[in-house]
Amino acid sequence: MFKRLIPVFVVAFLFSIQLNAQFIKSDSLARILEKYSLQNKSSVLFIHFDKNVYTNNDQVWFTGYLLKNVTDINRYNTLYLSLINNKDSSVVLQHKFLIDKGFSFGSITLPDSIQSGDYRFVANTNIKLNGKPDAEFVQPVAIKSTTINPLSANLSLFKSNDEKTGNGTVLLKALTSDNRFIPNAEVSYIIGRDTHILKTGKAKTNVIGEIMIDYPAGKITAENNLVSVTLKKDKYLRYEKFDIPLDNVNQYQVNFYPEGGYMVANLKNKIGWEVKDAEGSAISAKAVIFVDNKALDTIYTNATGIGSFLFYPQSNQKYTVKLLKDGNLIGNYGIPASLSKGVNIKLNTAIGNDELKILVESNSADKVFLTVHNYENIYLATELKLPKKNPLSVLLKLDAIPAGINTITLLDSLYRPIAERLFFAHYDEIAQLQIDADKEQYNTRDSVKLRLKLFDKKGSQFDGVVSIAVVQANRVSLINKKNIVDYTHLESNLTSLPANSSGIKFNDLNYLDDVLLVKGWRKYKWPQQKDILLADENKISEFEYALRITKGKKTLKLPLSINTIAAGNINNFNTDSAGKFVLPFQSLITEQKSKVWLSLNDKNLLAYDVKINDPFEEIKPLVQKLNYEKDSKKMGMLSSGIENVNALAGIRLNEVTVRKSKDNSISFASFGRNACGDYVCQNRILNCQNHPVGTMPVKGQSYSSNGHMIIYQGCMEDRVKPNFLILNGISLPKEFYVADIKNKNEPINFATVYWNYQTFVNKEGATPITFTSGDLTGEFKIIIQGVTENGVVYGEQTITVKK
Repeated sequence: MFKRLIPVFVVAFLFSIQLNAQFIKSDSLARILEKYSLQNKSSVLFIHFDKNVYTNNDQVWFTGYLLKNVTDINRYNTLYLSLINNKDSSVVLQHKFLIDKGFSFGSITLPDSIQSGDYRFVANTNIKLNGKPDAEFVQPVAIKSTTINPLSANLSLFKSNDEKTGNGTVLLKALTSDNRFIPNAEVSYIIGRDTHILKTGKAKTNVIGEIMIDYPAGKITAENNLVSVTLKKDKYLRYEKFDIPLDNVNQYQVNFYPEGGYMVANLKNKIGWEVKDAEGSAISAKAVIFVDNKALDTIYTNATGIGSFLFYPQSNQKYTVKLLKDGNLIGNYGIPASLSKGVNIKLNTAIGNDELKILVESNSADKVFLTVHNYENIYLATELKLPKKNPLSVLLKLDAIPAGINTITLLDSLYRPIAERLFFAHYDEIAQLQIDADKEQYNTRDSVKLRLKLFDKKGSQFDGVVSIAVVQANRVSLINKKNIVDYTHLESNLTSLPANSSGIKFNDLNYLDDVLLVKGWRKYKWPQQKDILLADENKISEFEYALRITKGKKTLKLPLSINTIAAGNINNFNTDSAGKFVLPFQSLITEQKSKVWLSLNDKNLLAYDVKINDPFEEIKPLVQKLNYEKDSKKMGMLSSGIENVNALAGIRLNEVTVRKSKDNSISFASFGRNACGDYVCQNRILNCQNHPVGTMPVKGQSYSSNGHMIIYQGCMEDRVKPNFLILNGISLPKEFYVADIKNKNEPINFATVYWNYQTFVNKEGATPITFTSGDLTGEFKIIIQGVTENGVVYGEQTITVKK
C-alpha cells in the first residue's frame, strides 16, 4: 500500500489576524471558529470538597478554583453554593463565600434534620454571561443520615400491561418507619420527564396504605417512564421516584460513532459504539452485525460500555446490530448510513505527546485542507492531495499546540468541514504530584508526616498551590469522585463521561482513547452557522444584592441614608432619589454564621418598605432546573443506609419531624443551640465538632475554641430590633478544627482528620505537612489537588490507622 509523509507547517495566529495560507480565504474557517468560540465562551470553575459522602450535622470543607475567566478576574467576588436534593430538586442550603484572586474558601455545617439520599452541590460565581450564570460546577454527594423520616414510600411495578385496558399499573405502599400502614395519606404523582409529561394526579392511600397508579402502557418510552411521587401525612413529607421498566426492544440505548464523523462507503472505517441500559448505566455487551439477515461479525463493549470495530461498508447497504442477551438476539439497531463519497480519518491512538500520526483516506481522488485547532485558535494547517482509496499517512508536529484536547478538521475544496477527530496533545506534560508519607501504617492519635513535590516529565520541580484533605476512605465514593485534572482537560470540554475503575480518568490511556472516540463527537454542528453574522459581543453583568425602598408604597423623591454592619464594620450609603441601591460586596463580608445588619437612618422607620433582591432568589430556580445527569454507573457505591459511616459523637438513630416548608437556615434549638447555631459541649468547647449537642453559650463567659480560650461575644440574632433588617452575608473561611489529642476524655471521631484550604508547594526541596490521626481506624485517603506553574495537578495516597 502506497503511503506518503506530508510535512505540516505551523500557522500561529489570533482570530483578529487572517490566515495568509492560500487556501484559507477571508470569512471562512477562522471566522466560523471565532463565532463558535464567542457563542460557547464560559469560565471554568472547580470546587475541591473534602469528601463526597457526608452525614447529617457533618462539616463540609471546600476550596474553589477559578481556572478560566471571561472577564477581569477582580470582578469575581462571590461564590454562591447551593445544596440540592436530587429526589425533588428542593434547595436544602444556600450560602455565599468570598472569591479573591480566583480562589474561594469555606465550610458548611449540614442540618441535623437532613435525610439520607443523593444530593448535589451547585456552585456559581457572581458573573453572568448574556443574562445566565457564567460558571457552574456540580458536585454530586451522598448523605447518610442518622435521622429517620417516619414516612416510607415503596414503588413497584404491579402490572406491565393489562390486556383489556391496555394500562400498566405501579403500586405505591406507604408505611411508617416501623412498618405500620399509613391510611388516608395524600399522594401527588407525575408520570413523565421534563416536557414529556404523560399523566398527573392526586389520590389518597387506602386502609392498608396503598394506591394503584395506572398509565397507558403503549405510550411509555425512555422519555416519559419516570414516576415521581410526593407522599404527605400530617406534617411529614416523602419523595420517591420509580422508572417503569421498558420492553426489551427499548431497554438499551445503542449509539454508533464513525471515526471522523461519517461512515464512508467502500473504505475501511473505524466505528466507536456505546451501550447503556434505560437508566444510563454502562453495559458490557456482545452483539452481532447483520446485513440482509446475514451475520457479518461479532462486536463487544468493555466495562465502560464503549467499544470499537473496523467495518468495510458497501454502497446502498443497510447494516443493523442485534445485542446478545442470555443466548438470544434482541433489538434491532441501525448503523448510520455510509456516504457514497467522502473522507475518513483514522488514529491508532488519540494520545499524542510531541507528534501524532493519522491516516487520511478518500474513496475518490480529492483535494482537502487539514487544520488543527481548539475552537479558539488554529495552530496547524496544510493542503492534502488524496489519491482514490490510497491512505495517506500524515505526521503532525505538536510543538505549537497547547496541552489538552484539540481537534483535527478536514475541509473540502469549498472550505466545508467533511471530517473531524479529537485528540489529546502533550499528555506527558500534565503536572505530577509526589506524596511521601513517613510510614504506611499509623496508630490512633499518631503524628503523620508528609512531604510533597511537584515535578514535570523531566523531573524538574516547580511551585504550586494545593488544597489537602485527609478523610476516611469510605467517605470517598467512586461514583461521585471528581478531580481537578479530569475536570479541566476532559469533563469541562466533553459530554458526561462514564466512570472508570479508579475514579481517576486521566491516568487511564485506554479509557482516554475510548472517550475521545465517542464522547466528543460534534458532527460539525458549528459550521451550520457559517452564513450567519458574527454574534454580538457577550454581555457580562453580575448578580447583585439590590435594595428598593418605598414610603407608603410610593417611590421616594429624595435619597435615603442606610447603614450596614458586618463583622464589626459599619458602612454608610445613600440610595438614589428613587430609593434604589446596590450593596457593594465589600459591605456584605462577614465571619461565618454572622449576619449583616441593615438599618435606615430615619426616625419614622415604620413608614418605609424595603424590598431586597438577594441573588439567591434569582439563582435558586436556575439550579433547580439544572439538567443534571447523574453518572449512573453502578460501581463503588456505599449501601443506602448508614452502614460503614461513623456519625459524629456516636449519635443514634432518631426520628425527626420533616416540615412542609423548608427552612434554609439551620435550626439547632433541640440541641440547645442559639439562633446563630452556637453551643458549648460537655468539655466547655465552643461549637465542638466531636460533640454536636450541648448547652447554649453565655455572653461574657470564657470557652475553648480551636485550642484557645475566648470570651463569647453573644449572638447578633438574639439582639435583633424592629428597626434592623438581617441579611445573609458573604462568609469568610473559618479555621479547620484541630482536636486536642492529649485530652483523653474528648473522643476524636470526625471523618476528616485534616483539611487545609491552601498550601504553597515550593520548588526548592520537599514541602512538609504534619497532622495527627484521630480515634477512628481503617484506611484514610490523602487527596491533594490544585494549580501550579505547569497547569492543574492531582494526587492521592492511602494510609492505614490501627489501634
